[in-house]
Amino acid sequence: MKLPISLAALMIGVTTAFTIAPARAQSVDPCAVYTCMAGMSGEGATGGAACAPATAFFFSLVVFDPYFDAPATSQLRRQYLMTCPGANVATNAAILNAIIAQWGTVP
Repeated sequence: MKLPISLAALMIGVTTAFTIAPARAQSVDPCAVYTCMAGMSGEGATGGAACAPATAFFFSLVVFDPYFDAPATSQLRRQYLMTCPGANVATNAAILNAIIAQWGTVP
């Protein structure tokens, strides 16, 4: 009696596993990216290993048309960082400009 129940449970589990939608990659919080990149630009603590996903996401924002387009990449990165409400504060504009000046065109 236990074998048919176990097989039925296994089949339900396998069926469920194949019908669940695939996981989507999640974006990194723009404020975390802003904070980590500010640290890399000398405007605070670097954040160490905790900033690895944020900095990797920042450097994944790249524009090719068909070759690397440095001005467009810089603009894309600036626009992304500006989605963080704190980046739009006047006192943080200099930090945003420093981040883009140093890292905006790095492929």
